[in-house]
Amino acid sequence: MKKIVLFGDSLLTGVMNGETSDILATYIIDELTEMDFPGYSLVKLGKRGESSSDGLARINEAVEAEGDFVVISFGTNDSLKQKNPVDVFGDNIEEMLESFDASKVILLTTGYINTEIMTAGNNERQQLYAEKAKQIAEKVGVNVIDLYHHMTVYPKPNEFVQKFDGIHPSEEGYHFLGALIARDIKEKLLAEG
Repeated sequence: MKKIVLFGDSLLTGVMNGETSDILATYIIDELTEMDFPGYSLVKLGKRGESSSDGLARINEAVEAEGDFVVISFGTNDSLKQKNPVDVFGDNIEEMLESFDASKVILLTTGYINTEIMTAGNNERQQLYAEKAKQIAEKVGVNVIDLYHHMTVYPKPNEFVQKFDGIHPSEEGYHFLGALIARDIKEKLLAEG
C-alpha cells in the first residue's frame, strides 16, 4: 500500500469546530479512489499551532515516514501569530523541501482568512507568505498548490472557511483541498507512467 504523508500545521489535521478530524484524509483517499488510484494510506503528521520553525525542528518525522508522496503545509501560524518573518519562513520551507525527492512533494501555500471572524488575520500578509512559498517551490522544483489563489478566485471565499474560527476550511473547503491534493498526486502518477 502506498503512503501519503501529511506534514504541517492544523490545516492538515482536519480541524472542524475546534477538534481534529479525518475529514481531509477521507476526502483525499476518496478522490484518489474515484480517479482509479485506490490503495493509499495516510500518515498524519500535522500539529496544531506550529510555525515553519516548529516543522523544521521535526522534519525527521516526515522523512522517516518514507511516504510515496509528502504534502507540506506551513505558514499560517508564521503569518497570523507573526512567529517568523516571511524570509525566515522561506528559508525554513526550502530546508524542509530539500529533505525529500522533489518528485514526491506537494507544497500548500497559506490560505484565505475570514477576517470578519478572525480579526487578527491579515490576508495581505497571508498572500505574502503564499507568494514566498511559490517562489521557494519553483526554486527547488516541487509542485505547489496555491491555496490562497484557489480560495480567492471565487466570489464568496468565506464559504471555504469555517464560521467557527474563520481560518480552517469548512466541509466544502476540505473537500476542495482534498480534490486539489488528489489531482496533483494523480498528475505525478501519470507522469511516472
